[in-house]
Amino acid sequence: MTATLHSLLSGETAAGLFEWRANAWHDIVAEGRSAGWAVRELDTRQVRDSAELYDQIASVWDLPDWFGRNLDALWDVLGDLAASPLLVIWTGYRELADVDPDLAQTVLELLRDASTQARALAVVVLDAPAFIGLDALL
Repeated sequence: MTATLHSLLSGETAAGLFEWRANAWHDIVAEGRSAGWAVRELDTRQVRDSAELYDQIASVWDLPDWFGRNLDALWDVLGDLAASPLLVIWTGYRELADVDPDLAQTVLELLRDASTQARALAVVVLDAPAFIGLDALL
């Protein structure tokens, strides 16, 4: 399926997990926020293991100190944050997959599952390789 960012943010396209195929210069964060969505960025370009991943998420997403730093805790956080429309923008999938392919795949699967469970959780992977089979977002 191919959709546009506008159709996603306006509700014409169901939330889910998408591969970004539009221009790199496009300001997805600003457009998401102006449409009333909360936006959380996930940048794994410098992440080398799961501890760094959870530390990065806790820091950038401003999570409390008691954040569990595991997949279950990440699932719970996504559920809480997606009580209202939430757009997660992931940069660095390829870099994480290069250093820890299992972790990259696990996080991708968790985000896919979470986006199917929450009505208003959309995830956009900015640098996903075509072979992982995400829906396209233009």
